[in-house]
Amino acid sequence: MPDDLRKLSGVLDSNLKSTLENKTSFGGVDYFLVAQDGEDESALSLVKSEQGNTSLVTAEAIPGDPGLRAVPREVLNALLPGIDFEVPRDGPEPPVDIDLRWTREELLSLLFDKAQSKVGSPEMNSRDNSPPATNHGRLACAWAVNKITTMALGKPVGGGLSTASMFQALKARDVVFDEVQLLPGLVIISPTTGSNVGHVGIIGENDKIYSNSSSEGMWLQNRTLKSWSDYYHVKKGLPILFYQLNTNRFSRAAIS
Repeated sequence: MPDDLRKLSGVLDSNLKSTLENKTSFGGVDYFLVAQDGEDESALSLVKSEQGNTSLVTAEAIPGDPGLRAVPREVLNALLPGIDFEVPRDGPEPPVDIDLRWTREELLSLLFDKAQSKVGSPEMNSRDNSPPATNHGRLACAWAVNKITTMALGKPVGGGLSTASMFQALKARDVVFDEVQLLPGLVIISPTTGSNVGHVGIIGENDKIYSNSSSEGMWLQNRTLKSWSDYYHVKKGLPILFYQLNTNRFSRAAIS
């Protein structure tokens, strides 16, 4: 392991392979951009070193991540040239007229059907179709869920490209699902917490899960509830949450 990475390893996700992508200095502080890659989840993580103290700035150096708000623009431009970090924050949404809302069952069915039907679809190739900030589709799990939701329901979940920001959007707008029997069409999320990189996907039948595969750059049926729990919860210590998208957010007129 290179010396710089060895110095940073204590604040990175130990479950992922790390590669130093870039580094810069500003105001007496050294900044390091580290690519962390796994089978389904990846991240570009920002680490700083100041007077011998190394700390994680954010595990997700991606537009929309709240951890970047205090990072000098000069640092972002040096580490990630050409990436636009001016992402509009999600504002309040007016509720859809009752007569135009999907029922809960319809909404779940639409989202599940789209998630299942788009497995391996060229338009869900995150290498080719996701924004540059996803690092060639390796950081595209939130992008992929937003794209599937837009195709199914006419608008995204929200939160942009960041898993942590998508979690905030889900908490603010949608409904936690805490029943024992999971339903196809629920959103499953283990949000990135600290150095541990999370993931987001859509529940299918028989506890199958659909999500973007970072290693394949494609929307796949790539997890089951058990394999998700074993990896993200047991191994990484991340929470697992399920959300039913709120019926007052999505209009029939949006996809008619």
